[in-house]
Amino acid sequence: MSLKEKLDKIDSEIESGMKFKATDRLRNLIQENPNEIELWNKLAELYYESGFLDSAGKYWILTEPTDDRIKKCVEIYEKSVNNSGYQILQEIVFRGDKSKLSDYAQKKLNELESDSKEKANYIPKFNPKTNKQKNNNSDHKQTFKEKLGGFIFFAILASIGILIIIGFLTVIQWIF
Repeated sequence: MSLKEKLDKIDSEIESGMKFKATDRLRNLIQENPNEIELWNKLAELYYESGFLDSAGKYWILTEPTDDRIKKCVEIYEKSVNNSGYQILQEIVFRGDKSKLSDYAQKKLNELESDSKEKANYIPKFNPKTNKQKNNNSDHKQTFKEKLGGFIFFAILASIGILIIIGFLTVIQWIF
């Protein structure tokens, strides 16, 4: 499914009143396409229309404030996290390439990172998500306890089988 088809589906969900589902889909799309500020703005707009001004500010933080409502929402959001660059970076979880963003967004991210470095002495970094499944068996070596447990299990299973055969043979001998 293409990005446009996904956005059309989100629009139809919003129109039919399923805003929670639409916000969930938009958050997932942002994780898949972090450089698409259009998605961030769409989610911010949805939060704004629903009355969640701080959440709208969270997703408008990388957007240049072209009107008062964006500026107001970003201020409310920044105030809700005590103007902490570290907290903002932790919450927005930007996994994209900063160089593909607008100059304003790059500048804002740099400001947040410098604030985080200054106040928390740490800049959170988030690696892009990949859809690769991990192969859990490749690095796992069985411990001695696991080997012993497996051996005991199969020994008990074999003993039960042998006892069943002996019992069956004994019953046959009694009959004949």
